[in-house]
Amino acid sequence: MKKEYGGYLPIELPKGQAYYHGAHVVPLNAGRYAVVYAIRDAGWDGICLPYYICATVEEAIRAYLPGLCIRYYHIDEEFLPISVSLEENEGILWVNYFGVQPDEVVDRMAREFYGHLIIDHTQSFFTAPRKGAYQVYSCRKFFGVCDGSYVIHENISKRELPDSCSSPYADHLLYSLEYGTNYSYARNKENEERLGQCGMSAMSPLTSAILGAVDYAAVRHRRTENMEALHRILEPYNQLSMKQPAPVMSYPFLCERTGLREELVRRKIYVPKLWEETAGNARASSWEVYLSENLCVLPVDQRYTGDDMNEIGNVILRILNDKATVSGNAG
Repeated sequence: MKKEYGGYLPIELPKGQAYYHGAHVVPLNAGRYAVVYAIRDAGWDGICLPYYICATVEEAIRAYLPGLCIRYYHIDEEFLPISVSLEENEGILWVNYFGVQPDEVVDRMAREFYGHLIIDHTQSFFTAPRKGAYQVYSCRKFFGVCDGSYVIHENISKRELPDSCSSPYADHLLYSLEYGTNYSYARNKENEERLGQCGMSAMSPLTSAILGAVDYAAVRHRRTENMEALHRILEPYNQLSMKQPAPVMSYPFLCERTGLREELVRRKIYVPKLWEETAGNARASSWEVYLSENLCVLPVDQRYTGDDMNEIGNVILRILNDKATVSGNAG
């Protein structure tokens, strides 16, 4: 864009540096396209995907790489692949589910599938890249932006990408400052749908500018503290174990309590249902279906404090105790 002089003043953001940058980093518009970019860059003939994953990833792969052979694998209760043996020119996409895997597990995966691995860190923005593997990160799950992802590899090729603009779709971010996120939820959903249709492109200049202004140390600290605060309350009731506190996307709470997600939403604690299509997949394991039906991912992001985590945790305890009381009375 040619430099302009004069006129009104635009929004001013501090000019810093993105968290991931350098010759080994390619900024893209969405995580699903970062996965496609990694497969293309690796030159694999096939890819192994977990059954428990967002359908948009497979849709993007089939759209951009229609000739690619796709196989599927199950995960165990530690979220690790079960019985995966790769062909010579085949890769595997492993999701660092909820970002709660200890460093030694990520290291072990990188060693086991060295040169054939894509690690999906879209729920764990601050997990460091591992040598010999492609890493995919999502920006929208951690910061207030309309698009944004990174694909990282030490020998990645820089391909020419179409430019993109996100400003026409950013009004929900501005509205949220004055009216809250629920006010413009529908516009946010429209932006999500747009990313599924717009195709692969470079990260937009607006997103790049916002990411250059983020205080990453503060975000990391706040998310870690919130994760710890919520876990202190919910650990006795959570069927998932947390081996180490981390600045993750959300707190994964697994509990067989019918209607818990709906009751939380009714109390204005908005909990998305991850990858609900898994529950309807006849090939999914009972564990994968159970996750799809019962997992609640609770907010721990930088908007909130320890007091907010106490409120969310205590609301859940009241719901669980009410259920226990009702069951006890019924007996």
